[in-house]
Amino acid sequence: MTKNRRSQGGLRSMARLCAVQMVYRAHITGCPMKTIATELGDHSETVITENISISEMDRDFFLRLIETVEDNSAKIDEMISENLSDNWKFDRLDNVMKSILRLGIAELLHFQDIPPNVVFNEYIEISKSFFEKSEVAFINGILNSVGKSLS
Repeated sequence: MTKNRRSQGGLRSMARLCAVQMVYRAHITGCPMKTIATELGDHSETVITENISISEMDRDFFLRLIETVEDNSAKIDEMISENLSDNWKFDRLDNVMKSILRLGIAELLHFQDIPPNVVFNEYIEISKSFFEKSEVAFINGILNSVGKSLS
């Protein structure tokens, strides 16, 4: 039996999903993301979704993502705050939502080789796994606002 071939984009999508989980876990536990990434490497048989293990994702992309978020967290969080409406405060945001926004903004800021529309689509699809339509639209609005400010 042959193993299914997965596209580079599909492997990056899995890396993004795993990165959302990692950023969330780091936020909740206070543990540095690099420490959690090392732990994940020790459990490469862990299944992310659809029978894809951590060892099958684009690990280099995954590590770049989490390092970028960790190294630029203050600036990223400031950008999220600046793009919230007056009646929303950063602390009110759901932690999964913060994780999705942090990663999306990190890609918009530091991964110029990835078109912004790809970044938007990827994180919108991820957000659909966790949230209802209104929250997905909220995430989309923040990412689009940040994207426009960077253009």
